[in-house]
Amino acid sequence: MPTASQPRELRVANSKADTPRVVLFGRLDDGSFVARRVAEDQVPYTPAWPHATAQVMVYLEPDEEQLEHMLAALHDGRLEFGRLQEYGGLDGGFSTVPV
Repeated sequence: MPTASQPRELRVANSKADTPRVVLFGRLDDGSFVARRVAEDQVPYTPAWPHATAQVMVYLEPDEEQLEHMLAALHDGRLEFGRLQEYGGLDGGFSTVPV
């Protein structure tokens, strides 16, 4: 099991160009983080959550457990909100996300 100095890495499926799905991540004004999976064409033009201070769209298709690990890593400061868009893609491959 990884320690605090050895972050765990998740192998998360990227979206596919023929059926693009994304994860919306939001940072709320109380410092907490939220996320939800949606089809690319369902991404709102306005903030998806009340009291959101930032929102990003990432072309990943995590399962529920992976998404929970990602949110926990954001809350604990092991995953940087500002770096989320470095992960994902439309190639159908995989991204390695440090959690």
